[in-house]
Amino acid sequence: GILQTQASKFVARFHEERKNKLSLILDNERWKQADVPAEFQDLVNHIIKTGTLTLPEKRSDSEIKPTECLQVGTEQYAVVGTVLMLVKMMVEYCQCVVNIPSATSDLLTRLVDLLKVFNSRTCQLLIGAGARQLVGLKTISTRNLALASRCLQLVIRFLPDVKEHFQHTLPAKNSIMLKNFEKITKDYDDHIEEINLKLVTISQNMAEVLLAKYEVKAPMPSQCFRTICKQLAKLHEALVGILPLPQIRRLFERMNEVFMRLLGRRLVLLGVRNDGAPQCALVISDLVFYSGSFNTLKGLEGLVNNTNAVWDIR
Repeated sequence: GILQTQASKFVARFHEERKNKLSLILDNERWKQADVPAEFQDLVNHIIKTGTLTLPEKRSDSEIKPTECLQVGTEQYAVVGTVLMLVKMMVEYCQCVVNIPSATSDLLTRLVDLLKVFNSRTCQLLIGAGARQLVGLKTISTRNLALASRCLQLVIRFLPDVKEHFQHTLPAKNSIMLKNFEKITKDYDDHIEEINLKLVTISQNMAEVLLAKYEVKAPMPSQCFRTICKQLAKLHEALVGILPLPQIRRLFERMNEVFMRLLGRRLVLLGVRNDGAPQCALVISDLVFYSGSFNTLKGLEGLVNNTNAVWDIR
């Protein structure tokens, strides 16, 4: 009984310390890409190599330079400093389970709490734009949002391993608690989708403003389309190196669908039809320019092969 009480006290203090530390560093996070110190890369390499969530031996040679991204197996993750601390904390909770197996249920509840704090606070800071007040970010940029998405993906990457780790020592009567990991994964996935939606909305707002002034007259490509393509290239540049190319492509597919719909509505308003008339030919030459602009953007080649959808909105 006494041992169990001591264990409970220890776990409560252990959790409180980490939760406070995480909240503090989150509120000071500037959401810029951070270099990855060797100790964190070593930690991940150790997890991948041994298949266990334990802390590796400390290296004596601290001369190793930080790297630009965290390498997890074959995947690269662009990260902010806070998520590196969170991954280390996750491993510390797992290490604690090894040292005090009787506290497994308690530690699981606390770790889930920590993961929820990271998710909800990140959402408040970026989607809710709280970081603007806290650390004085002028705006929440597309790059800030993409980094947050990638950090959430990094946590998700390790959740199955964490679940398995807890499964070993969790009493059978408490096995229902493992469902918490599925719930956390869903919460993180929902948050990632919310960020995707925000990125698509940014491009939608930009297109709406520009298309409101769109007139179909020579010379082509029109100033409107030149500006739209320039803005999309800037958006692409902000995401490259942060999100993997297949994810960027899926985002731009969504952005293109939205753009086609908006342009279709504008053409209805202007009374331009797909009838082979001079105005129709001008729009088609703008669309050829628009389609071609994706071929110069890495990972987006051939994204828009067909622009007929623009005439379907009637």
